[in-house]
Amino acid sequence: MDTLLQIIIKSENEMKKLGKILSDIIKVKDVICMNGNLGAGKTYLSRSLINNMTGILEVPSPTFNLVQTYPLYGSSINEIWHCDFYRLNEYDEVEEIGVFEDIKKK
Repeated sequence: MDTLLQIIIKSENEMKKLGKILSDIIKVKDVICMNGNLGAGKTYLSRSLINNMTGILEVPSPTFNLVQTYPLYGSSINEIWHCDFYRLNEYDEVEEIGVFEDIKKK
């Protein structure tokens, strides 16, 4: 597969800036998937996005509860779903815990 875009991040400050840029572009119902080694910055980028889109500063990693939701600014029905499936081994496990069913309800 050809690379469409490669962004090299060299600091936490640059990751924060990327989070701000993305938060200005993202629309309701968009899905962002991140894949990378532990410590690559996936959670840091997620925190930046959530901070910018909700104003919520305390954004823990959802590693143990798998899914954490945050209400979007000015919306009582739209929310950000921050999912961390690191501990899951199979695609079927995502379905088993009801994520797809919950998303369909939204």
